[in-house]
Amino acid sequence: MENWLITIQDITEKILTKRKRRKLRQRKKQQAKHPVLDWIEAFIWAAGVVLLINQYLFQAYQIPSGSMIDTLLIKDHIFVNKIIFGPELIPGKFKVPSVFKPQRNDVMIFENPSYISKGPVFDIVQRILYMLTLSLVDIDKDENGNPKPHFLIKRAVAVGGDSIRFIEGEV
Repeated sequence: MENWLITIQDITEKILTKRKRRKLRQRKKQQAKHPVLDWIEAFIWAAGVVLLINQYLFQAYQIPSGSMIDTLLIKDHIFVNKIIFGPELIPGKFKVPSVFKPQRNDVMIFENPSYISKGPVFDIVQRILYMLTLSLVDIDKDENGNPKPHFLIKRAVAVGGDSIRFIEGEV
């Protein structure tokens, strides 16, 4: 019986000693790290988390035009829930299907069909910068210095199967 207790005690001491040594090594490694590198590492981790949240959960957008002036003003900032209608796994390529379907009068955000890209590398850099700054910095500007509307924000006036008519410019 006593041998059994000694064996358990030895195993416990080895495990605790190993854990303490590992924590001591981690602490020494952290102390040896240059403070600037530590800040850079923390920023990279934070940026990665922000990008993941923006890509799959929700994202900040800035209202580009006055088409929804009764509800949203130009340059207003809004957060968009990306989970409701399914987030994009690969931007612009593959979207996760959702159980929810857009309803009439929902506010929708979609890519501007008339947007002319400056190339895929510029688009990626612009979107990352836009996401990291929570839509405060947009490097994609027109000749007048105004942000180009890459995404449009509109209200859904119809859903699949609806018929709509325009009478003197009114829906």
